[in-house]
Amino acid sequence: MSNTPKSLAGFRFSAADGLTLLVGAAAAAWLYHSGFPLWWLVPVVLGHFFLFCNIFRVRRAYELTWAGIFLTNVTLWLLNLSTACLPPLLTQTPVTLFVILAEIRSPRYHGIFAARLNPHLGSYLQSRQRPVAL
Repeated sequence: MSNTPKSLAGFRFSAADGLTLLVGAAAAAWLYHSGFPLWWLVPVVLGHFFLFCNIFRVRRAYELTWAGIFLTNVTLWLLNLSTACLPPLLTQTPVTLFVILAEIRSPRYHGIFAARLNPHLGSYLQSRQRPVAL
C-alpha cells in the first residue's frame, strides 16, 4: 500500500472547494437578506456536496439518488405551501445518514478515516491506480 497515492483516500480540500463554499455562503447571505424564502437551499445543497465529495467521498450513484430524493422532498413540502427549512431537513436527514453509512460499509470506501474503517482500502486503491506510461 505504500505505492498508492495518499490523494486517493481520506479527506480532501482544494482552493476551488474553498472558493465554491465562499461564493455559496455569499449567495445564501444575499438571498437571505433579500427575503427569498428558499435561501436555505444553497447552503444545504453545497454542504451536502462538500460532505459527499470531500469528506466521505460518496459514489456518484448515491449522490444522484440523494439529490433526486431531496428534490422530491422539497417539492412535496413546497406543494404543501411550506418554505421552512426544518421539515425538509428533518425528512432528508435519514437519507443523508443512509447514504453515508452505505458508503462507509462499502469495500470501495475511501473517504475520511478510510484507513481505519475499510479493511479493503489497499486493494481498492491499487485497482484505482493508473498504469505508468514508459
